Amino acid sequence: MCGIFAVSGDSSKAGSSVLKGLKKLEYRGYDSWGVCVREQESGTIFIEKEVGKISTVKRDFPAGREAIGHSRWATHGGVTRTNAHPHKVGRVTLVHNGIFENYLDEKKKLSAYAFASETDTEVIAALIDSFLAQDIEPLQALQRAACCIKGRFAILVMIEGREGIFAARRGSPLIIGRGATQTFIASDVPAFLEQTNVVNYLDDDEMVHVVGNKAHFFHLETGTPIEKRNISVPWKVEDAEKGDWPHFMIKEIFDQKKTIQKAIDHEDRKLQQAAKLLENSNGAYFVACGTAHKVAMAAEYFFADIVGRKINVVPASEMPSFERFVNPKTVIIAVSQSGETADVLEILERGKKKGAKILALTNVVSSSMARLADVHLPINAGPEKAVASTKAATAQMALLFLLAYTEIGQANVGRQILRSTASSINDMLNPRYENYIRSVAERISQQPNLFIIGRKSLYPMALESAIKIQEVSYINAQGFAAGELKHGPIALIEKNTPCLVLGDDPETLSNAIELKSRGASLIGVSPTRHDVFQEWLRVPDCNGAQAIASIIPVQILAYHLALLRGLDPDMPRNLAKSVTVK
Repeated sequence: MCGIFAVSGDSSKAGSSVLKGLKKLEYRGYDSWGVCVREQESGTIFIEKEVGKISTVKRDFPAGREAIGHSRWATHGGVTRTNAHPHKVGRVTLVHNGIFENYLDEKKKLSAYAFASETDTEVIAALIDSFLAQDIEPLQALQRAACCIKGRFAILVMIEGREGIFAARRGSPLIIGRGATQTFIASDVPAFLEQTNVVNYLDDDEMVHVVGNKAHFFHLETGTPIEKRNISVPWKVEDAEKGDWPHFMIKEIFDQKKTIQKAIDHEDRKLQQAAKLLENSNGAYFVACGTAHKVAMAAEYFFADIVGRKINVVPASEMPSFERFVNPKTVIIAVSQSGETADVLEILERGKKKGAKILALTNVVSSSMARLADVHLPINAGPEKAVASTKAATAQMALLFLLAYTEIGQANVGRQILRSTASSINDMLNPRYENYIRSVAERISQQPNLFIIGRKSLYPMALESAIKIQEVSYINAQGFAAGELKHGPIALIEKNTPCLVLGDDPETLSNAIELKSRGASLIGVSPTRHDVFQEWLRVPDCNGAQAIASIIPVQILAYHLALLRGLDPDMPRNLAKSVTVK
C-alpha cells in the first residue's frame, strides 16, 4: 500500500524527479498524492498535494536538490487534501507507508500540537518534532519515535535546517537506489530503474541518512552504523513500462508467453532444497492472500495428485486459529507476488519463533519474505504493475507444479509438461484470440451477475476467475465447485445468466447441462468444444497443468469487461497492489 519516493543529489529538479517516480509507483495507491521539495536558495520546505490519481498530473516545482513524495491508499482518514501526504509538523515533513496501531494513545500525549488531519502519519511527524524540540539529534529522534510506534511502517523525513533525507522501516519495504550523483529511496525498484539498477536493501529496524550520492545506514534501535553491499537488480527498464500496450494488465497477460517458462528455469539444487524441507516436515501449510491464496488452493491439488501429500491451505488472515499446530516439524509455504503482504509476514514471523521452517515463493528476490525464508524460490515474472495479478499467478502455479514433481524425483517430467504448456499458451495468445474474447465480453458486459464453475484444480481457478472479474469490472462474479451447484448456488440462475464452465470432464459437463436447462448462457473454457456451450474459449490440453492455461482467457475476458464498462483495469477502485497493512 502507498508509494513513497525520495531523491537527493546534484540536480535542481528533484521535485520533478519525485513526481515521475511516484507515477511509476501509482499501482501502490492512487487516492491522492503529494510532493515536498527543499527549496535550493532558501532551504524552506515547499509542499504540494492533491486528491486524485497522479498519473496525469503535470507540475513545475521550485528548484531543489532534495524532495520526497507519496501516492496514497487511504487507511486512517478519508480521501481529502488535508489527509494527503506529506504532513508537516514543526520542523518535520514526513511521508509514511504502514499502520501506526497505537497512534491515538500517542496523540493524547502530544497535547502541545494542533493536528490538522485524521491520519496516524501526522502523529509520527509530531513525535519526531517533539524529540527535536528537546535538542535531540535527528537520528536519535527517529529512534525514539520508532520505539513509540506499534505496527509496520516505512517513513521518509525531511527536517528544516538539516541537510539530507532520513528514512526508516519496520515491516514495510524501502529500497535505496545508488546513482552516480544521486540517491533514491523508494517502496519499489521501478520508481528509479530508469536511473539505476544498483540498490541497497533497507532491512527491518534499520534507518538511513541520505545526502546527495552518500548514504549512511544505522540500526534503528541502537544507532550502530551498518555496512551495506551494492546489489544489481536484474530487471530491465522496459519490463516496468507499458511500451505500446494500452494498459499494464493486458501487457502482463501477454507476458505469460515467456514468464511461465522463466518461472521453471531454476537450478535443480534450489528446487531440491525446497522439496527436502517438505520431505522432512510433519505437516505443512500454504499461507497466502487473495489471488495467491487461490494459487495455493490449486497447488494443494497438484501435491495431492502428483505426490500423494496433503498440504493445508489457509488464508493468512485465518491462520491464527491454526497456529497452535505449528511446531519445529512444520513447513509454512508463503506465496506472494510482492513478498511484503503484512498478514502473511506476521504468520511467518510467529511461525519462525516456534521453530517452523519457511519456504517462500515471491516475485521480488529482496522482499521481506525472501529474506525471512529458509528457502526462497523466485518466480521470475518481472515487474507486475497492474493491481490485478495475472502473470505472477501463473508463474507461481508453474513453480509449485514443478516443485511437486521435484519431490517425487521427476523434475524433468514436470519441466517437460510445463514447457509444452508454455509453448501452447504462446500459440494461444494472439490478437485474433483476444478479439474473439472481446466479442464474448461485448455480449455479457451489461449483465449484473456472472458465475463460474470448475472441478478439482479448476475449482480454485473458478474462485480466481471471480476475483479477476470482480476486481476490474465490478460485476458480481462468483465461483463455485461444480459439484456443489445442486446444494444451493443453482438457485441464483435466471434466464440468460452468463456462466463460465472451466473444463470439459464428464461430471463438469453434466453440471453445465443442469445450468443450461435452467436458462444459463454457457461459456466453455476447455480444450474441446461441446454442444452445451453457447460460446467457447479454447485452451490447450495441459496434462495436469490445466489450471495454468484455463485462467488466462478469463484474465483477458475480465480486462475487456472493464474496458467495455468504461473502467481502468490497472487501477480498480479501493484496491492497491502490495497490501502492506493488515
